[in-house]
Amino acid sequence: MSGPRRHLLLRAAALLVLASVAAGAAAGRGNNTLNVAFPREVVTLDGLYSNLRENDILSLAVDDVLYTVDPASLLPVPLAALSHKVIDERTIDVELRRGVKFHDGAELTAEDVAYSYAWITDPKSGSNFTRRIAFWLESATATGPYTVRFRMKAPYSMFFYDLVYHSKIRRKGAYHKADGGPDPAAQSLKLNSTGPYRVVEFRPGQRVVLQRFRDYRAGSPKSVARIDNIVIRTIPDWSTQAAEVMSGGIDWTYQVPYEIAEDVAKSGRAVHLSGPSMRIGYVVMDAMGRHQAKNPFTNQKVRQAVNHAIDREAIARRLVRGQAGPLHVPCNPAQFGCSPEARNYEYSPQKARALLAEAGYPNGFEVEFWAARERPIMEAIVNQLAQAGIKATLRYVKNPTLSRARKDNQVVIYYGSSGSFSVPDAGAVMGDKFVPQSDENYTGNPEVGKLVSAALNSYDAAVRRENFRKAIDLIAEQAYWAPVYFYGEEYLLSKEAHFDPPKDGMQRLYLIRWK
Repeated sequence: MSGPRRHLLLRAAALLVLASVAAGAAAGRGNNTLNVAFPREVVTLDGLYSNLRENDILSLAVDDVLYTVDPASLLPVPLAALSHKVIDERTIDVELRRGVKFHDGAELTAEDVAYSYAWITDPKSGSNFTRRIAFWLESATATGPYTVRFRMKAPYSMFFYDLVYHSKIRRKGAYHKADGGPDPAAQSLKLNSTGPYRVVEFRPGQRVVLQRFRDYRAGSPKSVARIDNIVIRTIPDWSTQAAEVMSGGIDWTYQVPYEIAEDVAKSGRAVHLSGPSMRIGYVVMDAMGRHQAKNPFTNQKVRQAVNHAIDREAIARRLVRGQAGPLHVPCNPAQFGCSPEARNYEYSPQKARALLAEAGYPNGFEVEFWAARERPIMEAIVNQLAQAGIKATLRYVKNPTLSRARKDNQVVIYYGSSGSFSVPDAGAVMGDKFVPQSDENYTGNPEVGKLVSAALNSYDAAVRRENFRKAIDLIAEQAYWAPVYFYGEEYLLSKEAHFDPPKDGMQRLYLIRWK
């Protein structure tokens, strides 16, 4: 057993007694309360103002939007919506269900929906998803008490998925003060929404308490919820989480490092489950010369050398483990349109060095490699680049710092990651990273953006698949990215909780039940 691993287990054992006291006497099944641990802080209840997976999970429990993704088929199905009618390729009418209640008792109407989308697309809202929705939405107009007309700027194949994950429905006026002034933080600390659970306590960064909403409508895809209360606590330390799961203080947690989850399960006091994820990790290189007009990565052979330098198999199978796997394409192979037939770059430091020499760098070169997550994986990539002759210095920062530096054209090579909001369609990741207007598009090749846009602007599955295939082939041949691996998801559960790891990696707390 390695030193760090032994340290973690010893620390978990030392915390076990303290965790038992903290858990309380009647936690878990005894009082129908699910105790959940999040590794990162929830600082706002409003999912419009956070990109964290923790807020995604919270929103699925407290927010009902117009459509949801069926966890079995992974297709969008009506939620607060009742049905829809396609008027033309740019116009869709959505009819609302009657009797959908906000947590304050008011009924959801078309005016609420129209107000919500007007707010999301308003640049003054400061929403994290303004650009995402305003990119395609021209207007959302109430055409009756329960009908809304969506008018798109162009045909948009991701319409229903964007209604699922990139928007929230609020009561008309929710983001405005009595004097009419905007108030983006209005729902941050006290949320009024429409989901199967309502927030009854919120301590930012520490704790969220949810209670099953008794007026939630029967027949909803989420009406299967059976647990009365959900207590969510922020516990960033994995050994503390492990101790609490073993002691019964926590019933469910996720994103647990594989080695820790595996060892805790061996104690017999917890259950370890491995599941899939839509998240992928990749290295992006400045092929278009945004940072510096003639940086090494404007040369195709240098980019190909980086692809040969990375041992994807070793990273996925030996370092990450679980259901992670090596990645050779700029999307998750489980997504629609993600063609796996693109050119693969086998691990070969020798080929990498030869390509660098052909590109005019026989002695390699020095570069700053930016990253903001999975530090051990980043260190492995930096070491592999060094073996091929690229002397990379790891610049490890927080994600907002990396994002700002990228937007300011200070980054020539970096590690990126996309979970696609668990959307099982290549458009979810490629539409973010390769369309011309994206600040993450480093290709400098208009043909890539043209192909991706053509896939996004068609409803024909065959047309979409073919355009994605051509785009993926071009990205692989030109080596604009060095895809590294697709992630898995590791869960720890109490022995009383039943949870099926979702096929799309989107954690739905309302589906957890007791054995």
